[in-house]
Amino acid sequence: MDFSEIDEGHPEGEDAMVFHYNRARRLAHAPKIVQDYYSGRMHVGPRGIFKSLVATRANRCMLFSVVICAAALVFMWHFGPRKDRGTVHAVPVALTAFSYMDTVYTDLALDDATAKYDERQPVPVSAEFSFFNTDGQLVRSEKISAKYDGTQQKLATTLTDYDILEVRVAFRIADEEGALSAKVSRR
Repeated sequence: MDFSEIDEGHPEGEDAMVFHYNRARRLAHAPKIVQDYYSGRMHVGPRGIFKSLVATRANRCMLFSVVICAAALVFMWHFGPRKDRGTVHAVPVALTAFSYMDTVYTDLALDDATAKYDERQPVPVSAEFSFFNTDGQLVRSEKISAKYDGTQQKLATTLTDYDILEVRVAFRIADEEGALSAKVSRR
């Protein structure tokens, strides 16, 4: 379809406006950045994500900072404080809970006492195991007492599995108290 014969309107007595596009003339009056872009002299950054991350010194410093922070987070997550281990009255204590064939097995392991522990008389140990289900509700609580003589010992209990997800234990060794919690692992 040819639209060249259509009058687009103009005031009476005047000629129609004619528009001439001259790219070279327009670019001659354009800013330098536009001229460089059209001539191909403009600096284009490196291609690829890794090349752009190491292209300048600032980018390398930022990449190094991110890698160091990620490594610190992984280190702290792996080696940081755990809720299922601790030391009370110079005795290393660990809580273990696992489910096997519809029964939850739980034990509180009292390891050999450290060098600071110089009492050789048995000290009283009491532990209260609390079992929590998927809703966070307390299903059952059980108390166990024993005597600790400085050697490795375990306080253990079992429970029929009612969708138990977590076991918490509050315990006392001599006159010091502690609390641990552990998620129930499925075996």
